[in-house]
Amino acid sequence: MQFFSKTNEMYAIFTRLMRICMQLMYGVWKIKGIKTPIVSIFGGSRFIMQDEYAQQATILAKKIVEKEISVMTGGGPGIMEAASCGAVAVGKNKAVSIGIGVKELNEKVNPCVQYHYEVETFAARKWLLTHYSVAFVVFPGGFGTVDELAEVLTLIQTKQLPPAPIVLIGHEYWHYFMKWLKTEALKHKVINEGDLKLFSITDNLDEALEIICKTCEKVMSK
Repeated sequence: MQFFSKTNEMYAIFTRLMRICMQLMYGVWKIKGIKTPIVSIFGGSRFIMQDEYAQQATILAKKIVEKEISVMTGGGPGIMEAASCGAVAVGKNKAVSIGIGVKELNEKVNPCVQYHYEVETFAARKWLLTHYSVAFVVFPGGFGTVDELAEVLTLIQTKQLPPAPIVLIGHEYWHYFMKWLKTEALKHKVINEGDLKLFSITDNLDEALEIICKTCEKVMSK
């Protein structure tokens, strides 16, 4: 009985891995057909559209797409919806809005996503959101947003991803995050001074756009 139990468990793991693998392959195929370069925008799903940060996400996404740069989000509500709606407001002749959802969340797909694709796990979504973007914008958010930020920082720190701009929006929101990094993480030497240069923080959307565009222009010129 124990043998059959282990066999069934291994079969279940194998079939799940195969499903995830197929979803990733299809997701890569979908993204490869999108206008590049692509910028990923992260942020909390619980913000209402009238919130200051959501309004900023709409404005910044619009500015990004006006520069012929596509915007990719998690495809859900909150900051993701605000960014998607800002992106499509520019018009169909420009870049596009992409959303990568997670089935287990049962999140409503925001109405502004032009290209939407769902995967089964957070790991698959994060892989797609991080490996095809040349820059990252991180608006305020909760555990999920911090997880996505940490993922990108770790991948760049360990050279699993090429160096890319990471722009955090909101000095006030990220104040205590920076305080923890400088007073605790640095003190205990779990990061070094150079790691603090992996990202920047601003309240100025034009400054954020300039940082993003410098990298995107290099990609476009290749």
